[in-house]
Amino acid sequence: MRLLLFKGAILFFGLSLCISVQAQSDDAVQYNNVSLDDDEETVLLSIKTTESFIVGANRYVLHIGGTTLMQNIHPEGRLDEIVFLIPKTTYQALEKGAEIVLVYGYYYDNSLQDGEEGQVSGYQGKHWKLGPFQPQELSK
Repeated sequence: MRLLLFKGAILFFGLSLCISVQAQSDDAVQYNNVSLDDDEETVLLSIKTTESFIVGANRYVLHIGGTTLMQNIHPEGRLDEIVFLIPKTTYQALEKGAEIVLVYGYYYDNSLQDGEEGQVSGYQGKHWKLGPFQPQELSK
């Protein structure tokens, strides 16, 4: 009987986790700002949520047009913000107006997106479209 209760509890926890992954609302995640790191060679692109970002086995991947970015941190361990670390030269090469998409999880097919409007395959996995990329003046 205990084993059955234990298995039921694990199933409930697993389902709860899956539901919470899918439950994060589309409008909760917003592009925040950009700044330069102290080395002035790394751009810090901040994305915030009014809820909490998922911490689990997957990583967050940022797509800006055809560029895939994966290096990120949660500043001070906070779960309401993700900061992507982008080499300054990569940031400067991003195309103005390119679509910004944040994806929970790395999917190889997503890295093949070219960022063009006519792309019909869409993104795999839980994702948020954050609008068009508008380069900002870089400052510390």
